[in-house]
Amino acid sequence: MGSDAFSALYRDQVLAHGRQPRQAGRLEGRARRASANNALCGDRVAVSLRLGDDGAIAELRHDSEGCLLCLASASLMASRVPGLAPGDVEPLANTLREALSRGDDTGLGELAALIGAAPYPSRHRCALLPWDALLATLDAPESEA
Repeated sequence: MGSDAFSALYRDQVLAHGRQPRQAGRLEGRARRASANNALCGDRVAVSLRLGDDGAIAELRHDSEGCLLCLASASLMASRVPGLAPGDVEPLANTLREALSRGDDTGLGELAALIGAAPYPSRHRCALLPWDALLATLDAPESEA
């Protein structure tokens, strides 16, 4: 498959996730919660999650408003991180951050759909905002909804 076909595939994935975000909403009851905002463009992402008995992320939801790229990133993140240990999230977020800077999708799996933002540094913040909210959520204590 040529690079144009990959670009179209990535674009289609971003559109699909942005238009119909997966795991959208918020968890009720006790959960860890945090949010992140981008005042420059109006993107806002609130993440709620629960850890399982094994310490891994058992449930995750995002309540997101903003551009299609931000919504797609939140959706892809919410599909990717359940089952991960909290300590595995920051390296994954850093891999995405570095990939966007380099324009290289190596090792991203389904998150590679976000690499289309690589040539546009001003859009990196849109793609990374959900991950910033997730990292803050992992540091937050559990609270009631």
